[in-house]
Amino acid sequence: MRIVAIMAGGMDGPAESGRIGEVVAERGGTLHWFYRRKGDVLPLDIDAFDGLIIFGGEVSVHDPLLQPYFDDLADLIRRFASARKPVLGSCLGCQSIAYAFGAAVKPQGFLEYGFTSLQLTEAGQDDPLLKGTELQPKLFEMHSDTFDLPEGATLLMSGKAVKNQAYRLGDLIYAFQCHFEVTPEIVDTWNRRELLGDPAQDQAHIAELIAQAQQDFTQYQAAQTDFARTLVNRWLDLIDTTQV
Repeated sequence: MRIVAIMAGGMDGPAESGRIGEVVAERGGTLHWFYRRKGDVLPLDIDAFDGLIIFGGEVSVHDPLLQPYFDDLADLIRRFASARKPVLGSCLGCQSIAYAFGAAVKPQGFLEYGFTSLQLTEAGQDDPLLKGTELQPKLFEMHSDTFDLPEGATLLMSGKAVKNQAYRLGDLIYAFQCHFEVTPEIVDTWNRRELLGDPAQDQAHIAELIAQAQQDFTQYQAAQTDFARTLVNRWLDLIDTTQV
């Protein structure tokens, strides 16, 4: 499997791909990285690739300075969709897919951070990727933006504070607002790089959130890892199916 991996934010892809990268490697696949911050040009020819994964990041799809980049990324997403090649998005990737198919991405007015109780919808309970997983999983979140569902999308998971948490478009495009792929080490890196010392954040509140998340990793990480491995393996199965 040759999979395009998009890093639109400032993260270090291989080190921060988490459970996604682990499972892809175990299945004998390769992630081919394209970094916005390094000026990488997005691939024009996708014939050599079998799937597309768009990872998270600290930037915003609605940032006017980044519109040319996200317009190009939207075109790439639509080309994979037209070619019937599976697409997976996490956090910013989820929002990028929504934008690619005409839905609004916007500030939600607060930071949703830490392990969050989500709810599988009826459609989610019957979905090929989610069937048999926990009905109310606790999964890690770290985002300040949200999105409207694209036309024709099926909502798979919802939350109390932020309704739209996961959706499917057709049968090969999956998008998740949560960071189901993370490890404690990855989140620690994000905390130090993006939250701690940021004058735009209430540092006392941030310290409380981080402390709670550190405790919650002990309780919820094993279940999140099971969720992630199930999800990514089933998504990779889609690639196997489309290659036949």
